[in-house]
Amino acid sequence: MKIKIALNLLLVALMLSSLAANAQQTWHFENESLQSSEKGGKPIKLTLTGRINRPELVKGLQGKGLRTDGYSVWLSGKLPASKSGERFLDGHFALETFPTDTAGFFAIQRGQLWISACVDRFGQLMIGVQNDGGTKYYSSARKVKPFQWLHIGLRAYHRKVELLLNGQIVKSIPLPEQASQSGADSLLIGRDHREKKIGILPVTAINGLIDEVSVADVPGRMPNLKLPSQRTPILAVSPDRFKNDFTRPRYHLLPAANWTNETHGLIFYQGLYHVFNQKNGANLFLGQINWGHYTSPDLLSWTEQRPVLTPEPGYDENGIWSGCIVKDDRGKPVIFYSAGGANGINVSAAMPMDDRLLQWQKFAGNPVIKANPKEFARNDFHDPIVWKENGAWYMGVGFGLKENGLEAGTILLYKSVDLKKWQYLHPLFTGDPANDDSGVFWEMPLFMKIDGKYVLLVNKVPVRGKPAVAMYWTGNFVDEKFVPDAPQPKRLEVINRLLSPSVALDAAGRITAIAIIPDETSARETYNRGWTHLYSIPRVWNLEKGKIMQRPHPALVKLRGARTELAARQVNPSNDMLISKGQQQVEIELELTPGSAQQFGLVIGKNTSGSELTRIYFDVEKEQLVIDQTKSSLRKYVPLLVRTGKYHVTPGKLLSLRLFIDGSVIEGFINDQDAFTTRLFPSSSDSNQVELYTNGGTVGLTRGVTWQLKSSNNKTAF
Repeated sequence: MKIKIALNLLLVALMLSSLAANAQQTWHFENESLQSSEKGGKPIKLTLTGRINRPELVKGLQGKGLRTDGYSVWLSGKLPASKSGERFLDGHFALETFPTDTAGFFAIQRGQLWISACVDRFGQLMIGVQNDGGTKYYSSARKVKPFQWLHIGLRAYHRKVELLLNGQIVKSIPLPEQASQSGADSLLIGRDHREKKIGILPVTAINGLIDEVSVADVPGRMPNLKLPSQRTPILAVSPDRFKNDFTRPRYHLLPAANWTNETHGLIFYQGLYHVFNQKNGANLFLGQINWGHYTSPDLLSWTEQRPVLTPEPGYDENGIWSGCIVKDDRGKPVIFYSAGGANGINVSAAMPMDDRLLQWQKFAGNPVIKANPKEFARNDFHDPIVWKENGAWYMGVGFGLKENGLEAGTILLYKSVDLKKWQYLHPLFTGDPANDDSGVFWEMPLFMKIDGKYVLLVNKVPVRGKPAVAMYWTGNFVDEKFVPDAPQPKRLEVINRLLSPSVALDAAGRITAIAIIPDETSARETYNRGWTHLYSIPRVWNLEKGKIMQRPHPALVKLRGARTELAARQVNPSNDMLISKGQQQVEIELELTPGSAQQFGLVIGKNTSGSELTRIYFDVEKEQLVIDQTKSSLRKYVPLLVRTGKYHVTPGKLLSLRLFIDGSVIEGFINDQDAFTTRLFPSSSDSNQVELYTNGGTVGLTRGVTWQLKSSNNKTAF
């Protein structure tokens, strides 16, 4: 009898030991509690780190999943002791983009060590081991793709670490001696344990979806794995992420989230408009640059597609930078782009694999230009523009001379017969910064013929406290050199906040431009907001007497909603006139007759107390257009500046003013020829009042109309 009782007690003990050893925690992310379901243990609640204090739950692999952003969102927690000393972590992940640095799917602490399952900026899977402040990565032979569900597993047992992809071991390494076989473990999900930042922005977190994450204590065998289905993950950013951000534009083009920079390659092809852009989908700074892609049937409603070009080890590993698109002799588009290679910057090419331009193949002969000519001191050049003249192809590349103590912006000129082999000729044109203030390096050049004249437009880079400016000359292409009509360039805008236009013919043959409008806010403000930079509304260009005339594209009238007529009247210093109130998206059209006023213009972004407001006005005596933003915002990290541009106003002569206000962006057009742009980031959504005002005299409102503008309903195709 005693032997039987002893055997029964032993059996119970073994069963209890088995239950404890087989404890498993799973996070399904079906609600905001972030609490696990469990087998053989107490539920574990995870702690969320994020830009906002609640998890962004969207459609996942099963039910809901957790959406991350690449820099601010991850989970952490503590696990109970593992009696067996064995752990198996697994989860389902879908990446929108590769990270800007090696990032972690998850990481676990074992004694003095951290062990992580990671992916690098090219999609290579790795095991990370951190000890005594240093981290070593062990690369697998497997590369994953974004926009797919992945099952990632990490197993630590018997002095071994194994990394699994979709149930298969892809890397195995010995477990370092410092790893304990038992004890409580710390857990991270969505990032590596390694701490690394660019400025204030972490770079070791992933951007994508997380679902069905489990931690199991299974001695001697693998748990039953639920491999991902073949269905495509939905990686579109939830509309809830920015629903309370009144500064985010609604009818302008901008990415779903994170960083963007210059547009390039605007083209109308096979019935659709396409524009491409510098895109870092994984963070909020200029890094890990892909060629993003947008399509539109009408230049208003855009769909963000998957990026068409992504960095790979070798000639473009440090970024797919700006460039252009040109149709070859068969009418097929070809991309030329600046490539950040392991050995410096080069020019490379890519060709489309379908007529929708959704997939592109990099040219097998890349790079087409390996480096800038060795005769120059600089070794960086970028942003090709390609055109055809008299049966030959030409390419201009932005550059800056730095020879014999002289610095000047220039464009290097190349020639080709087949768009594949290029011969360097000479500088197309070089500035004279001491006399024309054209700067020392030119980016994003544009060279195209408008109304019989060539226009050379460049963006001088910031230098010695002077900001970037888009400027242009008109002239002719003679003996393979640009000969300007006048030595002094003109500014593209009266007051510059718009750069690097991408220009193409629309469906009706109009010269149409879209450009970048940067934020100019600090990294902290950008982090708090979660997105940065946007693109201008489409503009129509014409050339008259050597001047680019700009006006809003006629497609924009489709956005107009409720219309309000303003009564004609005289406005004086003691009687400002209310133009608009309570609207973040509005178009304003005014016809003004300047009278005796020394200054007149608009107060924009004003709240009821007057503690926030921006003044955009004409100073008649000083012949200036002024944007005064010294009181534009009570936020901490927004620049409060005054910008001026030369502009002459004739009293008694009718002046037409059109304004497009969209959250934080204002685009203005004067007499359908001159333009200006600015950004506003007030602290309160109530700072939306617009008034017409004067100083030192009167101005007449001859006609005034406002329209409430509808959202363009931009979409995401992933």
